[in-house]
Amino acid sequence: MNTIKTTNTPWNVIINLAMAYICYGLCRLTFILENWGLYHENLSFASLINIFKGGFVFDSSAIFYTNSLYILFVLLPLHYKETPVFHKITKWIFIIPNSICIIANLMDVAYFSLTQHRATALVFKEFENEGNIWQILGIESLRHWYLVVIAIALIFALVKFYRSSQTIEKSYPLKKYYIKQTILLIVTIPLAIGGMRGLSWSPAMRPIRIGAAHQYVNRPQEAAIVLNTPFSIIRTLTKNEINIPVFFKSHSELDSIFTPVHNPLNNVAQKKKNIVILIVESFAQEYVGSLNRTLDNGKYKGYTPFIDSLLNHSLTFEETFSNGGYSIDAMPAVLSSIQRMGNAYVLTQYSLNTINSLASELENWGYQTAFYHGADNSSMGFQAFAKSASITDYFGRTEFCQDTDFDGDNEFDGTWAIWDEPFLQYFCKGISQMKEPFLAGVFTATSHHPYRIPEKYKDVFKDEGLHKIHKCIKYTDYSLRKFFASASKQPWFKNTIFIITADHATNLTTHDIYKTELGHFRIPILFYDPSGEMPIGKKEGIAQQIDIMPTLLNYLGYDKPYIAFGQDLFNTPPSETWAFNWEGIPQFIKGDYLIQFTNNKVSCVYNYKKDPLLKHNLKGKVAVEHDMEKQAKAIMQSYMERMKADSLVIK
Repeated sequence: MNTIKTTNTPWNVIINLAMAYICYGLCRLTFILENWGLYHENLSFASLINIFKGGFVFDSSAIFYTNSLYILFVLLPLHYKETPVFHKITKWIFIIPNSICIIANLMDVAYFSLTQHRATALVFKEFENEGNIWQILGIESLRHWYLVVIAIALIFALVKFYRSSQTIEKSYPLKKYYIKQTILLIVTIPLAIGGMRGLSWSPAMRPIRIGAAHQYVNRPQEAAIVLNTPFSIIRTLTKNEINIPVFFKSHSELDSIFTPVHNPLNNVAQKKKNIVILIVESFAQEYVGSLNRTLDNGKYKGYTPFIDSLLNHSLTFEETFSNGGYSIDAMPAVLSSIQRMGNAYVLTQYSLNTINSLASELENWGYQTAFYHGADNSSMGFQAFAKSASITDYFGRTEFCQDTDFDGDNEFDGTWAIWDEPFLQYFCKGISQMKEPFLAGVFTATSHHPYRIPEKYKDVFKDEGLHKIHKCIKYTDYSLRKFFASASKQPWFKNTIFIITADHATNLTTHDIYKTELGHFRIPILFYDPSGEMPIGKKEGIAQQIDIMPTLLNYLGYDKPYIAFGQDLFNTPPSETWAFNWEGIPQFIKGDYLIQFTNNKVSCVYNYKKDPLLKHNLKGKVAVEHDMEKQAKAIMQSYMERMKADSLVIK
């Protein structure tokens, strides 16, 4: 009988990885103590528990990334590797990466005081041309000698207590060895992948990213404690440093063309109205019949009878656009006036920047703030962004299921989130318990793949239309009707401004006008004021998601300066309104024209009103091209400079 001599057990791997977790935790504790002056006033025992809980999630990701080769070497079902030499090689495949991670974490303990954020992969580019880098490291090592001592102690502990596979005299049946190792490997692979993703095994959840650290802290500055440096570096390895195009060498010239600084308006009466924002999943403009009167020879009815009726009492604009094409672009755009600029803001290394938002500004006026989304609380990173945007309370699937007035997980759609109808009723109940004035937002979910609706409505919305999403749109529209029916009975209703918009449009389109590079971004944007104080009808001009924040703040008479990349739609002449989106290619829309860029140069110019299918490139043929190009470039440069400098708030 073929046999093998080894004590290769899964406990060796578990114990060694546990040592890595302990080292990461001690590095985090060192980080807190070294930077105690920055944090001690706001840290409590409860907040520290939450921080270390989040830290465990981020540490898991880094540990499974950096130890994947070690795990593979130990569990690989190949008996030829069970030799003393191979076991020693495996040991150092564990020791070396984890030692590097310890050193990186502890170096960042000192480096953080200079940068105020965790080091990312960009640190290598930052110092790649520094000829005296070793001299600097030597000096800093002497200054922070105690960090060197901690690093040596932790690495020594890894070496001392490492559990290695040992070759012993007891024979082990070869067949049993292969069965055992194969099973262990098959079980470990999905566990390791889930660990890399941030202890997430659900396909509905995105892999954890840097910005997700916000959901475990009370203040944005504390997110750095939750993170670890190896994770920050790994997650930004494929993120290029933001390339700031210098179109304007003079900042005075740049600011004269575009500046995101908004100053208070003079002689505007303060109106501390409640704000309710409804971001509706995939609610493309094409689906709203009253916004498409000319389609199908005037016969098009759309799929949103309630929104059509609400438009008769609301304010909208002639042209309305999203600033991104993904759900994760919507909250930054709507709540913080931060657009997608090539990459989603929340996926960039700048997602830990200090930002302002409707919530951060209105809290100066005593507003209570909350955000609702019916998916798992960490889904899409919405809770994390809500924290970074200074939104006080977040309510997701967990909180919904704890409310005995609703049917808990029986209302879960089986894939993404709670069905829209019950969750919007939960939203209404929740904001009815808030103290006025308040800012509350909700992100719906049902109008999304796999395009299902509750079983009890299968006969009510049985006409699927031309696409499967159409029945979902009808159901969501019905859910909005029921929400407003409930809200209209509340005492806060008439003192509230409602904003209804979409996160983005969708590729499930029927009409050619919505299949173009511009049509892909067309969404509804409605302002509804039940008191009748706000104008009603379709106003001339262009509106986009990033305009919502400055428009509302100025309308309320907000009395402090703030940063917003959008415009105040009520105090900007229609001819000066514009929209910008960048998903694949940068696009700038103003007046009747759309310009597109390739490699920072205008490549296409269209009169999108006369040429809605964008078939006739007018580059070099229209007088407005030059001024539009200058303004678009000023927007890009200002955005990128401020992102890199972490200059998104008025200090």
